[in-house]
Amino acid sequence: MFLYLKAAHLIAMVAWFAGLFYMFRLLVYHAENRDSPEITTLLKTMERRLLRGIMTPAMVATLVFGISMLAAQPSYLQLAWLRLKLPLVAGLVGYHMYVARARRRFEQDDVFLTPTQCRIRNELPLLFLVPIVLLAVLRPTW
Repeated sequence: MFLYLKAAHLIAMVAWFAGLFYMFRLLVYHAENRDSPEITTLLKTMERRLLRGIMTPAMVATLVFGISMLAAQPSYLQLAWLRLKLPLVAGLVGYHMYVARARRRFEQDDVFLTPTQCRIRNELPLLFLVPIVLLAVLRPTW
């Protein structure tokens, strides 16, 4: 059963990260086309569907399956690598909320970021992805 929870956790995590990487790519296009209502209308729909249909459900599933794994193996909470991973996951949830707020502002035609700023933010999930995966795979035992 634990391996099924782990597989579901990984599948949900991949979908969540895919959405996190894609959202600011959409916002780049939105910022570049801020004066083109026909394009921004389409982008607003895509951004909303990405957040509500993929990113948030994938985040919730990632968290639910992760918590389920901890419930199945509570001894994991004693492991140093997991105690380092959990604050990174909390930071990723915070980043997700920031992405949702940014999307909402763009939807209200408050394009407060330049395309370059959106491109930079598009890379931020990598700062979470790399250490989370390294910790989960390598499981250092310091």
